[in-house]
Amino acid sequence: MNEPRPPLTIHRIFHPTDFSEDSQVAFAHALKLALLYRAELTIMHVDPAVSPEGFEDFPRIRPTLAKWGLLPESSAKSDVTKLGLRIRKVRALAADAKQAIIHHLTASPTDLMVLATHQHEGFARWVHHSLAEPISREMHVKTLFVPSHVEGFISRETGRPSLHRLLLPISIQPPSQPAIDAASALISQLSAPPVTLTLVHAGTEPDVNTLALPQKAGWSWNQLFGKGDPVEWILAAGAEFDVDLIVMATKGQDSLLDMLRGSTAERVLRGARCPLLAIPAQLI
Repeated sequence: MNEPRPPLTIHRIFHPTDFSEDSQVAFAHALKLALLYRAELTIMHVDPAVSPEGFEDFPRIRPTLAKWGLLPESSAKSDVTKLGLRIRKVRALAADAKQAIIHHLTASPTDLMVLATHQHEGFARWVHHSLAEPISREMHVKTLFVPSHVEGFISRETGRPSLHRLLLPISIQPPSQPAIDAASALISQLSAPPVTLTLVHAGTEPDVNTLALPQKAGWSWNQLFGKGDPVEWILAAGAEFDVDLIVMATKGQDSLLDMLRGSTAERVLRGARCPLLAIPAQLI
């Protein structure tokens, strides 16, 4: 009961990018997680304005690893392999970025997708279109959303993680245990204590006693329950506790109101001040 179950297994990471400055934060997270999990990192170029020559140069993997102190300045591609990294670069041929990504994931499933999101005018955007949310929802894949305006829990400059305060929205449906397990496994991989995990819920309270909350040295669990709009509660708690990551199970859209307003996770994403890790119910 004290260990994550099942663990957050990551062998393949998929990171679509438009090579913009805003996407660099998400790239740093994708690269660091690939290093930690010794996973294959597939980077898809989705901006047709970038030439094939430019595609080969970006994102700057070896310079980034050198800046993090993991490679010498004059490193070779073989040095990247010695770190346990396997890098694939894929150029999206379709003009429609969403369809190109869905086609790729259908042919080559991934364990984790890392997406940059742009938040403006009250909506989450990716590559200036509302793509991040429907792609994650349609493909039913674990997705780390990284808002462009935040530093996140991986430093772009040093590569060092800072994951000490997590927020876990809990619910009866979808079940919350997989999100708790994923958060626990990620902390175990990334962080040294102290770690604070806050469970937050608005509405009918689930039985917290049925949840397995790993008890480890330096870990503390808090509970916060309230009434009203769960999205408002989640965002308020995230701001109050200045959390580094929100982890939540998602069930997608299941009503006309959801289709108009977006699912709970999507609405949280639009206002979040930190990355959000979504665990689709279809994987539970």
